[in-house]
Amino acid sequence: MGQTLGDRLKPFGLAVMVYLLYRVGAPLVTFLGDGFVQVALSTLLFMALATWVVMRTAALPLRPAVALGWMVLALLLFALVRVSPAFVPALRQNPVALEIVLGVSDTLMVVSASLLGLAVSHIIREPNILAPAALFAALVDFAVVSLWIPRVMEIAPQALSTVAVHVPQVGAKPTPTGLRPIGIIGPADFVFLAFYFACVWRFGMAARATYIWMVVALAGYMFFQNVVGSLTPRFMDAVDMLPGLVPMAVVLLIVNRKYFHFSREEKRAMAVVAVLVAGIIAMAFWALRQ
Repeated sequence: MGQTLGDRLKPFGLAVMVYLLYRVGAPLVTFLGDGFVQVALSTLLFMALATWVVMRTAALPLRPAVALGWMVLALLLFALVRVSPAFVPALRQNPVALEIVLGVSDTLMVVSASLLGLAVSHIIREPNILAPAALFAALVDFAVVSLWIPRVMEIAPQALSTVAVHVPQVGAKPTPTGLRPIGIIGPADFVFLAFYFACVWRFGMAARATYIWMVVALAGYMFFQNVVGSLTPRFMDAVDMLPGLVPMAVVLLIVNRKYFHFSREEKRAMAVVAVLVAGIIAMAFWALRQ
């Protein structure tokens, strides 16, 4: 057990360090300019590195109680680092220092959310349970993103930004209040992403293929949001609220389909549920945007 943990700690530490270096350094590389290509590359790089951290965190062989303990510690450190500029004027007056603070706090949020996903993943005892759980999570995520988050942002506009992870853009010059992010990702997305990866590791599924296609899907998903939002302002609010768990569930189920062993009746039931979920999301999305 100790050897396995030690072996998996090394790639975990490497993933965290590379992600942190990119997260801190990307918005300071202003000489590359600010354009379409930079946004596309920034989105792909961020998603590849953030998903790498999540995947490696989910691979740690930690019991649920231990994972939750480390999660609490990471959250405490996140809160301490995130509020530090309010008490140390030098941090908020220096753009480089501020980027380091935001980069470290964002990294801690990704790790803490991933640890929570790792802990919760132990409720899944077999692969067949994971499939309906993924479909249900996608539906819940749509409801939360479409109904609950807009209400929270109306009441407390800065609440989501405070706890969310900011996606940096290479070549975008930092403002006096920090980087100008491409977008933000809520902690729940990282929780469920780690939840899925923890199950993939535990059940011996296709971890590498899941990682590759998850990066492609999520990067494309976020890039689509940025392009549509910038080119067609009337759809900006709609695409900003697209739920991230939908592409996650689709990738998980398609890439690992051979690991699910359903009877013919179960396959039919799953197909019906998938169609219903897609229909509910489509109808609700259309109704909410009218």
